[in-house]
Amino acid sequence: MTHEEHHAAKTLGIGKAIAVLTSGGDAQGMNAAVRAVVRVGIFTGARVFFVHEGYQGLVDGGDHIREATWESVSMMLQLLSPLKIGQKFNMQCLGKALPRYW
Repeated sequence: MTHEEHHAAKTLGIGKAIAVLTSGGDAQGMNAAVRAVVRVGIFTGARVFFVHEGYQGLVDGGDHIREATWESVSMMLQLLSPLKIGQKFNMQCLGKALPRYW
């Protein structure tokens, strides 16, 4: 990667935001995937947010949505259980949340 390409990659996310939520259940590799999304998002200049309580948290907003930092995912791979940012899938909640953001 050239210096110019590296600089361009670091600015791709400027002015953008990413919400990270999971559907709840245990899944191998989920912590690594969440950590990667957060770190790449931050690296590219995007703001990254955790949505706690899954789709219901997306609907309720407020304290359920918190900004992620590089440090907030630094020990994720050592955790034995997945990061608690999800809940069981709830289609009714998803239907209420999506129109607000699109």
